[in-house]
Parts: sequence; C-alpha cells; structure tokens
Amino acid sequence: MINEMVQIYSGNTSRDGMFIYEKFITGTVVKVNKKSIRVHMTHVKYVTNGRIVCEHDMNEEATFTFWKTIENRQFGKNAGETVSLYKNKDYGIIEIVMG
Repeated sequence: MINEMVQIYSGNTSRDGMFIYEKFITGTVVKVNKKSIRVHMTHVKYVTNGRIVCEHDMNEEATFTFWKTIENRQFGKNAGETVSLYKNKDYGIIEIVMG
C-alpha cells in the first residue's frame, strides 16, 4: 500500500441529497500502521454544485485512522469490492480496495 495514490473525499449535501460542496484531495500513502495510514497530500480541488470553483497544489501530511470495512460495496466506483475506510476529521475519508 506504500506509494499507492489515493483520493481523499469530503462534502456536504442539501436537504434533497444533492451535493452542494465537495473537496477532493490527491495524495500518496507514505506509511502504514496496523490501524492507520499516513498520506502526503499534493493537490486539492473544490467543487460546488458540480463545478470546480478552485484547485491548487498543497504539501501536507496527515494520519488517517481505520474506520470500518465494507464487504461488497453497493455503490460508487468500487461497487462490488471489499473496501476499507480511513478517516481524518480535518481532511475527510479515504476508500481503499482490499485485494
């Protein structure tokens, strides 16, 4: 998993379930522990109502702690896969497909 590219996601929805604000951060896993991973983040993109409103490079590292495993993911790009979710309260959630 070290050197694997990951996408960190966070967002808010309106009352009808539409995403009104989303943030996508791209990074690389630099360290793996039993219950956490450390990620070096290099790029962030902000999206409002489906349109990119800002994007820029960044140079930060953060630890994401294991949250839970989902077997047979029901939706999204990893549908049908077993995934582990890691989260960080400041940056969001990472979804990693388990081999």
